[in-house]
Amino acid sequence: MENKKDWICAAPFTSLEIHDSRRFLCCASWLLEYLPEDSKPIPAWESEQANKIRDSILDGSYKYCDSNQCPYLHELETKGRGGRLSPPLYHKNELPQSLKDKIEEHINGGVESPEVVQFSFDRSCNLHCPSCRLTMEIADSKKIKKVKQDIQDIEDAYGKYIKVLYITGSGDPFISVGFRDFLRNFDKSKWPSLNRIHLHTNATYWTKEMWDSMKKVWPYVKSCEISIDAGTKDTYENKTRLGGDWNILIDNLKFISTIDSLDRIKTSFVVQKHNYKEMKTFYNLMNSIFSKNLIVYYGKINNWGTFSDEEYMTHKVWDESHPEHEDFLKELNDLIPAKRIYHNLQEFLKPNKGLI
Repeated sequence: MENKKDWICAAPFTSLEIHDSRRFLCCASWLLEYLPEDSKPIPAWESEQANKIRDSILDGSYKYCDSNQCPYLHELETKGRGGRLSPPLYHKNELPQSLKDKIEEHINGGVESPEVVQFSFDRSCNLHCPSCRLTMEIADSKKIKKVKQDIQDIEDAYGKYIKVLYITGSGDPFISVGFRDFLRNFDKSKWPSLNRIHLHTNATYWTKEMWDSMKKVWPYVKSCEISIDAGTKDTYENKTRLGGDWNILIDNLKFISTIDSLDRIKTSFVVQKHNYKEMKTFYNLMNSIFSKNLIVYYGKINNWGTFSDEEYMTHKVWDESHPEHEDFLKELNDLIPAKRIYHNLQEFLKPNKGLI
């Protein structure tokens, strides 16, 4: 365990998540404070709430952060970072100059612009995952028009500064008409500082044909996160990814593994009652498909309003009161010595086990 006061998280100084009406300076499930509701991104980035969050990083309190959900802060508090995890956490003695400059901007009146922007303002998705939504959601023509206008607003406000685009944390980039059209018609001249596009997807529509229609972004798509939450066909199709086809998924994963520009592939698994016994199966499967540049992430299930309190408790196998808690501990501790894993389950590990 290390003193949080010795560490700086870069996210609130560099990153902006844009949802339908709310804005965040970090993952919405990791941050307890959201920014003002507004139709434009600029007031949120420059708001009093944003500056309070940045101050809480500098004073070491991290009082707006949920360390039970954030895997970086979680490990820092429970185990000590030990040099294992990559940024956004930096020791105060090892801050990169770019972050020092952002902090100086904040102290002197305000950070000029974000460097990382996440498009999370379209929930269109072809799957109905119980942990995420109650029904399938596809944007209508009015919503598509608004999504395209939001992209234009972001481009006008910050296009020349943005270095990383994250598409998307709210649905699927290949299903969203607005996001898909943006990727197909990408104009680099309007995003001169951009060096990376990160795609967050369920991968069910990431086919060769789809990818071939987006050649303009090929040089920039260097990383991705693929949300799967299952290690077997039955769990995937009947419990965690309703509407999904396991065979199509596996075929698409094999195709994605051939894309040379990807220098980091993250496959994610939200741990819950329905799938915790497949954590190791999932890990082995992902490693059999992606031979390099792979990170496997395991995270606690969150309640995004899809469960009642009672239903949510039945899924929380890490809760000590859960009848399958001991089975969960066994499965987790059997898995974690494996390499290239990160997670927010550190407190459930036996001594001397952790990230390798």
